[in-house]
Amino acid sequence: MARVALITGSTDGIGRQAARNLAAAGMTVIVHGRSKPKVDATLAALRDELPGAQLEGVAFDLGSLAQVRKGAEAVLAVAPELHVLVNNAGIFATERTVTADHLELTFAVNHVGPFLLTELLLPRLEASATQLPSRVIDVASVAHTRGRINDDLNLMTGWTGYTAYAQSKLANVMHALSLADRHDAQKLVAYSLHPGVINTKLLRTGFGPVQGASVESGARTIQRLAAEEKPSARSGAYFNEGVEAQPTAGAKDKAARDRLWQSTRRLAKLPDE
Repeated sequence: MARVALITGSTDGIGRQAARNLAAAGMTVIVHGRSKPKVDATLAALRDELPGAQLEGVAFDLGSLAQVRKGAEAVLAVAPELHVLVNNAGIFATERTVTADHLELTFAVNHVGPFLLTELLLPRLEASATQLPSRVIDVASVAHTRGRINDDLNLMTGWTGYTAYAQSKLANVMHALSLADRHDAQKLVAYSLHPGVINTKLLRTGFGPVQGASVESGARTIQRLAAEEKPSARSGAYFNEGVEAQPTAGAKDKAARDRLWQSTRRLAKLPDE
């Protein structure tokens, strides 16, 4: 049976390219987007490009805890087995917005929503690791090196688009390291990565008319980590444009990671461990 991958934010940009590559390589791919029409359009386009590809689709907003819970149920309904979760969806906000769950939007979409989704899907991921470990791949950014985990994760004061983005990307790297701490690498491995400065909607929104590299190059590390038969890197590894690298010292601080883990569980309305 084909291995199954869910890629969040895969209706355009790096996520769409990764979905195409993994489907072309024979994996069953679950395409995710916030809008059902966009998901349906992406599925139709990919099926035209790749006749016979195994594709499913789910639509939900990572900025809503209720929608993430419904989305996880939809994933579990279409995927009796799940081997790869790519937490790729992300935003760069140009003004401070608060979600219905009282979370700052960037942190909600880039970290809390993916954290909740991962927790809800982990039992299925681990149960599917009968021959090879399942994988969680967090698409972070080199911007994590400029981030700090603020005492006020919602940035009630001092908010800028970059401050919020960098904090969320540091949280992504810390999430992968914490997953590696908490799970048997025979069952689950976790990675984070900086895909490069890629010509995407997020790049244009956050950084203006910067000349980014192609989405093909941006998807390369995701594809390798998701598709390789046996994991070639230790769980928790961080990759910068395909090369294993050291994340910032703040990400490696286990006490800080544990505090962030518990804070995120509370924000995601998960029970204390």
